[in-house]
This record gives sequence, C-alpha cells and structure tokens, in this order.
Amino acid sequence: MVDARAGVDAVAELPDPELQEPEPEGTGPASYERFGVHWVRRVLHKERILRTIDAVLGDQISLGPIGAGPGRAFASVSFTGTFGPTSGEEVPAELLTYAIDLPISVVFQLDLPLDKLNFNAEVVIPLVLVVHTEDPLKLRLELLTPSEDQIGLELKTDTRRGAILRKMTGLDAELRRFVLKVIDTELAKPYVKRATYLDMEELIDHAWPMLTEQFLPRGPEDRRG
Repeated sequence: MVDARAGVDAVAELPDPELQEPEPEGTGPASYERFGVHWVRRVLHKERILRTIDAVLGDQISLGPIGAGPGRAFASVSFTGTFGPTSGEEVPAELLTYAIDLPISVVFQLDLPLDKLNFNAEVVIPLVLVVHTEDPLKLRLELLTPSEDQIGLELKTDTRRGAILRKMTGLDAELRRFVLKVIDTELAKPYVKRATYLDMEELIDHAWPMLTEQFLPRGPEDRRG
C-alpha cells in the first residue's frame, strides 16, 4: 500500500515549468523532446484518463465474506459497491500526475454470531495516477492507493443495534481497512495491469490501417489536383 497523497507531494517537489505551461499550438517547429511531452499530455488528457478508469473498473465491485474483528473470527464482512463517475485534476509535478477521487456507494453486510446487520456508506477513494514513459515507446500508468485515514466514509444504519455496534467497536475504521483491501485486490488484477501498461508501438501498428484511411487516397478521384 502506498500513501497516495504523500506520493503527490513527493512528485510535486520537482516541478518543470516547461511541462506545466506548454506553448500554444501553431508556434512552429518543435524538438523531438518537446513533441514527446506534448504527445503524452494530449493523448492522456484528464477526461480521457477519468473515463478510461470508469470503463476499466465497470459498474460494480464485490468482495467477501471475509473475517473481521479480533482474530478475524468475531464476524464476517461482505462488500458490494457501485462505482460513481470518477473526478479529478492534474497536479503540478515533474511527471504527468492526476489526483483522482473514486466514489463508491457501498452496502456492507456484517454477519455476527447471532445476527446480520446491513450498513450503507458513501465512500470516496483518493487515488493518484502518475504517467511514466519507458523505452522504446511504452506508457506505464502507476496508480497509488491511499492510507486508511484518507478514505472518505459516511456510514449509515437504520437499526439501533447497528448504531450501538458502530459506536462500541470503532466500525468505521474496520470498514475503511476493508475498503482498502477491496481496492488493492481489484487494482492488482490482470485486467487492470493490462490497462495500465501500454505498448504504444503495438497499439499504433494495430490502429494504422484505420489511421491511413484518413489521409491515403481512396481512388483516382482523390489523386486529382
């Protein structure tokens, strides 16, 4: 587990004014290095990053039941969550970096020895996404997860027993730990790893036939002055 916001602070210590304030379009020739900076930033702009995260994670997530409480034997917890649209902003840093908020509407089911209790929660997971470049032409999107106390959690229960249990056991902290386990488990899955490691040469090779349709002549009429 990595402290996501601490990751932002660490990266932000090395700002590069050229990266933060790119010159407007149409200013003339650019070096290969400057072209590369613009290319990464424009391909992986904020809205594309946010909508890609939405598409990768899908609509719902679930985990459990798994043990909770002392010795993981006191109770078991099940988690079902529905993702909301992610939001976020670019943050100043040496590398292209986004601070992202991932909202989840969650139902926790707490299975006790003599009872079952349901809790509803609105959860916000703060993530940090850092874009790395690798030779020869690869992009690696690093997702940093937060510490437990950085997770926003508004917990509700409609039962008196649930309210008493929440107060006596420090249930909010236990559920934050559980949420973090769910997110760490999900982000470690192969389908997420595939979506965060992009071989751009391979992707362009696959897309090249469609790209060439935009500029290659389609017939004799396209070759006329």
